[in-house]
Amino acid sequence: MADRKSSSSKGWLSLSLMAAVLFAARAAAQNASDKCGLASVIPLTTSEPQAKIFIDPPLAGPLASRGVVIIQYCAQNVHLEPVFGQGALAASPRIGHVHVRLDDASWIWADASGNPVILMGLSPGPHKVSLELQDANHHTLDKGTVAFVVPEIAKGG
Repeated sequence: MADRKSSSSKGWLSLSLMAAVLFAARAAAQNASDKCGLASVIPLTTSEPQAKIFIDPPLAGPLASRGVVIIQYCAQNVHLEPVFGQGALAASPRIGHVHVRLDDASWIWADASGNPVILMGLSPGPHKVSLELQDANHHTLDKGTVAFVVPEIAKGG
């Protein structure tokens, strides 16, 4: 009976170890550098690759439950910083920021944080948010748009 418990314990230990290794391998495969490249901390000696912006659809949970729009994005081959003007164009790696536009409005806001765009209080119905990746002198490097529908949220009483 002791041999049976011992072999059963070894089986569970092996299974647990395999699960941990698989989890670690999967976690390692899902890192920011896979999507957005390596950190921009060393000046480049060659021409810089094209800047790109990657935009995810709004997070489903907050949108469905509260009508809150949370849009995650990341920039590739540009370092987001609140540095502007002609002199900043010479920086390497490239410096830039994001222009955010809601529903084709005539106005935009500039963001250099790299944090998700969070919108609250939008009317129920279809909306779209455009994100334009800009250089330090406000020239568009890349852009993308995400469309979504804000649901009608029942008011609690």
